[in-house]
Amino acid sequence: MRFPARLTAVFTVLLALLLAMPAFAQAPSLDQARQQLEKIGAALPEQDDDPSLQASREAVLKIQALAEKTIAERGPQLDSLDARLAELGEGPAATGQESADVTRERRELQEQRNEVDAELRQARLTVVESGQLLDRIAAQRQAAFHQTLSRRTTPPWNPRFWSELADSRGRDQARVLGLWQQTRETVAGHWRAGPVRSPLLLALAALVAVVVGWFGARTVPKLVGRHIPPGRLRRSAPAVARLLLSTLAAWWIVSLLRAALLPADAPAAVAQLARLAGGLLVFGTFVTTLGAVLLAVRSPSWRLPAISDEGARTLRPLPLAAALAIVLATFPQRLGALVNASLPLAVALTALAALVSTFVVLWALLRIRRLQSAAARAEVEAQPDAAAPKPHFRPWMNFATSIGWVCASLALLGLLTGHVALSGFIALQLVWTGVVLATLFLAMRFADDLACAVLGAKGVAGRRVSSRYGLDPLLVERAAVVVSAVLRLLLALLGLIALAMPYGAGGEDLVNRALGLARGITIGELVLSPANVVRALAVFLLASGAFHLLKRWLARRYLPTTKMDEGMRASVVTLFGYGTMVLALAMALAAIGVGLERIAWIASALSVGIGFGLQAIVQNFISGLILLAERPVKVGDWVVVGDAEGDIRRINVRATEIQTGDRTTVLVPNSELITKTVRNRTYSNAEGLVKIVLPMPLSTDADLVRELLLEAFREHPAILDAPAPGVTLDGIDKGQMIFNATGFVATPRQAGGVRSALLFGILRRLRQLDIRMV
Repeated sequence: MRFPARLTAVFTVLLALLLAMPAFAQAPSLDQARQQLEKIGAALPEQDDDPSLQASREAVLKIQALAEKTIAERGPQLDSLDARLAELGEGPAATGQESADVTRERRELQEQRNEVDAELRQARLTVVESGQLLDRIAAQRQAAFHQTLSRRTTPPWNPRFWSELADSRGRDQARVLGLWQQTRETVAGHWRAGPVRSPLLLALAALVAVVVGWFGARTVPKLVGRHIPPGRLRRSAPAVARLLLSTLAAWWIVSLLRAALLPADAPAAVAQLARLAGGLLVFGTFVTTLGAVLLAVRSPSWRLPAISDEGARTLRPLPLAAALAIVLATFPQRLGALVNASLPLAVALTALAALVSTFVVLWALLRIRRLQSAAARAEVEAQPDAAAPKPHFRPWMNFATSIGWVCASLALLGLLTGHVALSGFIALQLVWTGVVLATLFLAMRFADDLACAVLGAKGVAGRRVSSRYGLDPLLVERAAVVVSAVLRLLLALLGLIALAMPYGAGGEDLVNRALGLARGITIGELVLSPANVVRALAVFLLASGAFHLLKRWLARRYLPTTKMDEGMRASVVTLFGYGTMVLALAMALAAIGVGLERIAWIASALSVGIGFGLQAIVQNFISGLILLAERPVKVGDWVVVGDAEGDIRRINVRATEIQTGDRTTVLVPNSELITKTVRNRTYSNAEGLVKIVLPMPLSTDADLVRELLLEAFREHPAILDAPAPGVTLDGIDKGQMIFNATGFVATPRQAGGVRSALLFGILRRLRQLDIRMV
């Protein structure tokens, strides 16, 4: 069980890869590399321990790196040779007579080209074979790991377990004491060699610990909070700063202690023991500081997670307990592996790790359960009219505690049944998951706060961008939210990599897999990689921005100088926008390698979807294009469609916006404007008709009423002189004469208001002349 390798892989994976990759004194040839691959593949079935498999993996990685380097160097050479040969032509058979110098140069270039091509083919084959061998090694390591987990040994409660441990006591004790004696001699010799330097380094390490402990806990939050504007970042930034400062200080202290106690050329076993102890010290500092900054018991206003004060006090000792559990569980195991301890001692150390980790988990679960039980009793005993107390934790804590009880029970059951390796794995994985999730929470919270505070509309960079380039603050805020989402997505992927770190597949394996995904996923001839996706997005954004500027110039500068009316200009601008959007999308697809033939294939695939469920959408879209092209109705027309009557404000992709007289907007599908009867009051004539029907008694002077109506129409300023207003007598109905007065206004939108004003004026004149309508 190599738990420290999993723990340190996340924080020092790059350093580990550099240390595990020594420089070649003399790079082997590809033939030698392939022969070495064959030897590793032949010896692979006989390797059943993880160290030998890891050594084979590192050797294969070196060979693969050599082949990839050869491909990177020789590829441009092959392209250059092909270009030079193309300039020389096909040869005398195709070009006729040529000089001997040209023939000789072509022959030499062809020989060089064949050599480079053969080397490239061999390098590509080496890369493929290396990848296959790496997959075999990873599968074998996984199988060895699962076999280790499923292996059953003597349970700790069985007396035979202790008797086997006692039988191997002498051998194990001698090896441990030998390592201890070697370490003492190394430290003593280094101390005698530097009687002044070593104490100074120890004093400096103690000073760093005291200063950073005080400075990080008290000064950093105040210093960071003083220089950060009010907002969420003021709480998350001090927490991250304190965590980083404490972790870097712990690494610095470990380095000083290493320099003070051990020489640079210390024995391999002693150096490995020092790295193990230093790594655990740094990781323990990280875990305890992480718990302190998240719980913030002394400063509740700085607390990031939604936990009550009593809940934070309950969880306060858990980070230190988790760090101690990891140290106590992993240091003895790695020490046993370092001295090549016997199998009974290795099983005993694994059982100790499982027991310590399970005890810490159970202790945490019991503390949380006691707090929740007290809260439930207080809620029951509360008065009916009293406000319900706030919960100590979010609902996720109930889910976490349920998983904790199940895993702790499985770990104890594994110890009782003899599945010690499985028990240790479950218990340590539970503690590791808690550390990873807490780190991920803080990192995602800080990334979100930083992106919104710096790039948001109210942030420093966001305000400058908005004012300098004249961008809408909402657009800047939207961009900040997108950047925050991308950062949190990357952090979530790193968290998943850390959580999925199984025994038998180290952190470097998962990092390589993630890098392989970053290099791209091949789908047929199309390669989808982050670089291609970013390139496509950049092309789409640049093309859309350029087309938007051209569209705005067209709408504001060019089209107003033409003889087109407002509706026609709106139609042209809308069609131009649709066309440029399709063109920008085609350019983005071309940037990731999607040609016209693939776009045609995508269109044919979409036609199947259209046939099943998109008929209405496509019908409205095509109808919108017809409306913009034929213009039976246009922006600004006064239309009547069914029960809707009003001005056309906008013709969109799917529907047309009609604003009615009561200032409401009706969305009419474009297909209805094409397939149904539409009354366009302003299609051929923009004038509006004002019509007044006036019934009068038979005793009324008809000529007088006619002159009165004509005078009222002529005096109103909105009534047009041509066509001239008119009054007709439509007939006699039920003892009344029916007068019909008509006039025209500039637009139908004025008809209602003018008609109302005319009626008021006509009634007023009838009263003045004492003419009664009844």
